[in-house]
Amino acid sequence: MIGSGISGTLSLFSAVDPFVGFLAGPAGVIVSGTLKGIGKDIKERQLSPREDFRVGKVLAIAALEIHQRIENGESLRNDGFFDKKPTGRSDAEEVAEAIMLKCQRELQEKKIPYVGYLLAGIALDSNISTDMGHQLIKAAEELTYRQLCILKLSSVKYRYGLRNQDYQNHEKFSKELYQVLQECHDLCLKSYLDYKIPVTFSGQITVGYMNIQPNKMTIYGIGEDLFHLMKLSAIPDQDIIPIAEVLK
Repeated sequence: MIGSGISGTLSLFSAVDPFVGFLAGPAGVIVSGTLKGIGKDIKERQLSPREDFRVGKVLAIAALEIHQRIENGESLRNDGFFDKKPTGRSDAEEVAEAIMLKCQRELQEKKIPYVGYLLAGIALDSNISTDMGHQLIKAAEELTYRQLCILKLSSVKYRYGLRNQDYQNHEKFSKELYQVLQECHDLCLKSYLDYKIPVTFSGQITVGYMNIQPNKMTIYGIGEDLFHLMKLSAIPDQDIIPIAEVLK
Protein backbone atom coordinates (compact mmCIF):
# COMPACT_ATOMS: atom_id res chain seq x y z
CA MET A 1 0.00 0.00 0.00
CA ILE A 2 2.74 2.44 0.98
CA GLY A 3 4.21 4.25 -1.99
CA SER A 4 1.40 3.43 -4.43
CA GLY A 5 -0.17 6.89 -4.37
CA ILE A 6 -3.79 7.72 -3.58
CA SER A 7 -5.33 5.55 -6.31
CA GLY A 8 -3.25 2.52 -5.36
CA THR A 9 -4.15 2.84 -1.70
CA LEU A 10 -7.86 3.36 -2.36
CA SER A 11 -8.00 0.34 -4.66
CA LEU A 12 -6.71 -1.89 -1.89
CA PHE A 13 -9.46 -0.74 0.47
CA SER A 14 -11.85 -2.79 -1.63
CA ALA A 15 -9.54 -5.75 -2.18
CA VAL A 16 -10.44 -9.20 -0.92
CA ASP A 17 -7.21 -9.75 0.95
CA PRO A 18 -6.56 -11.03 4.47
CA PHE A 19 -4.14 -8.16 5.07
CA VAL A 20 -6.85 -5.53 4.67
CA GLY A 21 -9.75 -7.83 5.48
CA PHE A 22 -10.70 -5.80 8.54
CA LEU A 23 -12.02 -3.16 6.14
CA ALA A 24 -14.95 -5.44 5.40
CA GLY A 25 -16.01 -5.58 9.05
CA PRO A 26 -18.07 -3.00 10.98
CA ALA A 27 -15.00 -0.97 11.96
CA GLY A 28 -13.61 -1.30 8.46
CA VAL A 29 -16.76 0.09 6.86
CA ILE A 30 -16.43 3.21 9.01
CA VAL A 31 -12.70 3.63 8.45
CA SER A 32 -12.70 2.90 4.74
CA GLY A 33 -15.73 5.11 4.16
CA THR A 34 -14.03 8.04 5.85
CA LEU A 35 -10.60 7.61 4.29
CA LYS A 36 -11.89 6.72 0.82
CA GLY A 37 -14.20 9.74 0.74
CA ILE A 38 -11.48 12.22 1.66
CA GLY A 39 -8.87 10.45 -0.46
CA LYS A 40 -11.08 10.61 -3.56
CA ASP A 41 -11.85 14.27 -2.93
CA ILE A 42 -8.18 15.19 -2.70
CA LYS A 43 -7.35 12.99 -5.70
CA GLU A 44 -9.66 15.12 -7.84
CA ARG A 45 -7.60 18.23 -7.07
CA GLN A 46 -4.54 19.27 -9.00
CA LEU A 47 -1.69 17.32 -7.38
CA SER A 48 1.88 16.86 -8.47
CA PRO A 49 3.15 13.24 -8.57
CA ARG A 50 5.06 13.88 -5.35
CA GLU A 51 1.99 15.28 -3.59
CA ASP A 52 -0.01 12.26 -4.72
CA PHE A 53 2.71 10.02 -3.26
CA ARG A 54 2.65 11.86 0.08
CA VAL A 55 -1.13 11.79 0.50
CA GLY A 56 -1.28 8.14 -0.55
CA LYS A 57 1.46 7.30 1.92
CA VAL A 58 -0.20 8.93 4.95
CA LEU A 59 -3.51 7.32 3.94
CA ALA A 60 -1.92 3.87 3.76
CA ILE A 61 0.01 4.23 7.01
CA ALA A 62 -3.08 5.42 8.92
CA ALA A 63 -5.12 2.49 7.58
CA LEU A 64 -2.38 -0.01 8.42
CA GLU A 65 -1.96 1.37 11.94
CA ILE A 66 -5.71 1.26 12.61
CA HIS A 67 -5.78 -2.30 11.29
CA GLN A 68 -2.96 -3.44 13.54
CA ARG A 69 -4.38 -1.79 16.63
CA ILE A 70 -7.84 -3.26 16.08
CA GLU A 71 -6.19 -6.65 15.59
CA ASN A 72 -4.53 -6.09 18.98
CA GLY A 73 -7.90 -5.57 20.65
CA GLU A 74 -8.49 -1.83 20.46
CA SER A 75 -11.73 -0.32 19.15
CA LEU A 76 -12.69 2.72 17.15
CA ARG A 77 -14.04 5.56 19.24
CA ASN A 78 -17.84 5.51 19.50
CA ASP A 79 -18.50 9.03 20.76
CA GLY A 80 -20.00 10.37 17.54
CA PHE A 81 -16.63 11.24 15.98
CA PHE A 82 -17.52 9.28 12.82
CA ASP A 83 -21.18 10.38 12.66
CA LYS A 84 -22.37 12.73 9.94
CA LYS A 85 -23.31 16.19 11.21
CA PRO A 86 -26.00 18.48 9.74
CA THR A 87 -23.30 19.85 7.43
CA GLY A 88 -23.01 16.39 5.86
CA ARG A 89 -19.49 15.82 7.19
CA SER A 90 -18.21 14.07 10.28
CA ASP A 91 -15.49 15.25 12.65
CA ALA A 92 -13.44 12.28 11.43
CA GLU A 93 -13.62 13.54 7.85
CA GLU A 94 -12.52 17.02 8.92
CA VAL A 95 -9.54 15.65 10.83
CA ALA A 96 -8.57 13.25 8.04
CA GLU A 97 -8.72 15.99 5.41
CA ALA A 98 -6.67 18.34 7.58
CA ILE A 99 -3.95 15.72 7.94
CA MET A 100 -3.90 14.79 4.26
CA LEU A 101 -3.68 18.43 3.18
CA LYS A 102 -0.78 19.03 5.58
CA CYS A 103 1.05 16.01 4.18
CA GLN A 104 0.36 17.08 0.60
CA ARG A 105 2.87 19.94 1.02
CA GLU A 106 5.13 18.39 3.66
CA LEU A 107 8.63 18.60 2.24
CA GLN A 108 10.20 16.65 5.11
CA GLU A 109 8.78 13.31 4.06
CA LYS A 110 10.34 11.55 7.03
CA LYS A 111 7.54 13.12 9.09
CA ILE A 112 4.73 11.50 7.10
CA PRO A 113 4.64 8.07 8.84
CA TYR A 114 4.31 9.77 12.22
CA VAL A 115 1.51 12.01 10.97
CA GLY A 116 -0.23 8.84 9.77
CA TYR A 117 0.10 7.42 13.26
CA LEU A 118 -1.41 10.65 14.59
CA LEU A 119 -4.49 10.20 12.40
CA ALA A 120 -4.88 6.62 13.63
CA GLY A 121 -4.37 7.70 17.24
CA ILE A 122 -7.09 10.34 17.03
CA ALA A 123 -9.47 7.83 15.39
CA LEU A 124 -9.03 5.43 18.31
CA ASP A 125 -8.86 7.79 21.32
CA SER A 126 -12.14 9.34 22.47
CA ASN A 127 -10.19 11.51 24.94
CA ILE A 128 -8.98 13.60 21.98
CA SER A 129 -11.71 16.09 21.10
CA THR A 130 -12.03 17.35 17.56
CA ASP A 131 -10.66 20.74 18.61
CA MET A 132 -7.69 19.09 20.28
CA GLY A 133 -7.20 16.95 17.18
CA HIS A 134 -6.85 20.04 15.02
CA GLN A 135 -4.53 21.57 17.62
CA LEU A 136 -2.30 18.50 17.50
CA ILE A 137 -2.29 18.48 13.69
CA LYS A 138 -1.21 22.13 13.62
CA ALA A 139 1.48 21.46 16.23
CA ALA A 140 2.83 18.49 14.25
CA GLU A 141 2.89 20.56 11.06
CA GLU A 142 4.95 23.33 12.68
CA LEU A 143 7.67 21.03 14.01
CA THR A 144 10.68 19.97 11.97
CA TYR A 145 11.63 16.32 11.74
CA ARG A 146 14.68 17.11 13.88
CA GLN A 147 12.38 18.47 16.59
CA LEU A 148 10.42 15.22 16.54
CA CYS A 149 13.78 13.48 16.97
CA ILE A 150 14.59 15.76 19.93
CA LEU A 151 11.30 14.77 21.60
CA LYS A 152 12.28 11.12 21.15
CA LEU A 153 15.81 11.82 22.42
CA SER A 154 14.50 13.49 25.57
CA SER A 155 12.62 10.27 26.40
CA VAL A 156 15.75 8.10 26.07
CA LYS A 157 18.41 10.62 27.14
CA TYR A 158 19.81 8.23 29.74
CA ARG A 159 21.27 6.13 26.90
CA TYR A 160 23.48 8.82 25.47
CA GLY A 161 25.34 10.60 28.26
CA LEU A 162 24.04 14.06 27.39
CA ARG A 163 25.55 17.21 28.90
CA ASN A 164 24.50 17.91 32.52
CA GLN A 165 25.32 21.63 32.48
CA ASP A 166 23.91 24.55 30.56
CA TYR A 167 25.93 26.53 28.01
CA GLN A 168 26.39 29.80 29.90
CA ASN A 169 30.17 29.38 30.04
CA HIS A 170 30.51 27.56 26.75
CA GLU A 171 33.11 29.41 24.68
CA LYS A 172 32.50 28.21 21.14
CA PHE A 173 29.19 27.31 19.51
CA SER A 174 29.54 25.34 16.31
CA LYS A 175 26.83 25.65 13.68
CA GLU A 176 25.64 22.14 14.52
CA LEU A 177 25.36 22.99 18.23
CA TYR A 178 23.47 26.26 18.05
CA GLN A 179 21.06 24.87 15.44
CA VAL A 180 20.10 22.00 17.71
CA LEU A 181 19.94 24.21 20.80
CA GLN A 182 17.67 26.64 18.99
CA GLU A 183 15.32 23.80 18.04
CA CYS A 184 15.28 22.62 21.67
CA HIS A 185 14.58 26.16 22.83
CA ASP A 186 11.71 26.51 20.35
CA LEU A 187 10.16 23.32 21.77
CA CYS A 188 10.44 24.84 25.24
CA LEU A 189 8.80 28.11 24.16
CA LYS A 190 5.93 26.04 22.73
CA SER A 191 5.66 24.26 26.12
CA TYR A 192 6.35 20.86 24.55
CA LEU A 193 9.70 20.44 26.29
CA ASP A 194 11.06 21.47 29.68
CA TYR A 195 14.79 21.79 30.20
CA LYS A 196 14.79 23.08 33.79
CA ILE A 197 15.28 26.78 33.10
CA PRO A 198 17.19 28.33 36.02
CA VAL A 199 15.75 31.10 38.19
CA THR A 200 17.90 34.18 38.90
CA PHE A 201 18.42 35.69 42.36
CA SER A 202 15.76 38.28 41.52
CA GLY A 203 13.24 35.51 40.95
CA GLN A 204 13.10 36.00 37.19
CA ILE A 205 13.29 33.05 34.83
CA THR A 206 16.19 33.22 32.41
CA VAL A 207 15.13 32.05 28.97
CA GLY A 208 17.52 31.31 26.13
CA TYR A 209 19.15 28.41 24.39
CA MET A 210 22.30 28.92 26.48
CA ASN A 211 20.24 27.83 29.50
CA ILE A 212 19.48 24.40 28.08
CA GLN A 213 20.66 21.43 30.13
CA PRO A 214 20.33 18.51 27.70
CA ASN A 215 20.34 15.74 30.29
CA LYS A 216 17.36 17.36 32.03
CA MET A 217 15.12 17.79 28.99
CA THR A 218 11.64 16.39 29.68
CA ILE A 219 8.56 16.14 27.47
CA TYR A 220 5.33 17.54 28.82
CA GLY A 221 1.96 19.00 27.80
CA ILE A 222 1.14 18.83 24.10
CA GLY A 223 4.66 17.49 23.54
CA GLU A 224 3.74 14.38 25.51
CA ASP A 225 0.52 13.95 23.54
CA LEU A 226 2.44 14.25 20.28
CA PHE A 227 5.04 11.77 21.49
CA HIS A 228 2.44 9.08 22.17
CA LEU A 229 -0.05 9.71 19.37
CA MET A 230 2.65 10.08 16.69
CA LYS A 231 4.54 7.03 17.99
CA LEU A 232 7.77 9.03 18.13
CA SER A 233 9.33 6.15 20.05
CA ALA A 234 9.50 4.43 16.63
CA ILE A 235 11.91 7.02 15.23
CA PRO A 236 15.06 5.05 14.34
CA ASP A 237 18.11 5.43 16.56
CA GLN A 238 20.19 6.36 13.53
CA ASP A 239 18.27 9.64 13.35
CA ILE A 240 18.70 10.30 17.08
CA ILE A 241 22.42 9.59 17.45
CA PRO A 242 23.72 12.62 15.47
CA ILE A 243 21.67 14.96 17.68
CA ALA A 244 22.84 13.19 20.83
CA GLU A 245 26.47 13.54 19.75
CA VAL A 246 26.02 17.31 19.44
CA LEU A 247 24.44 17.55 22.91
CA LYS A 248 27.06 15.52 24.79
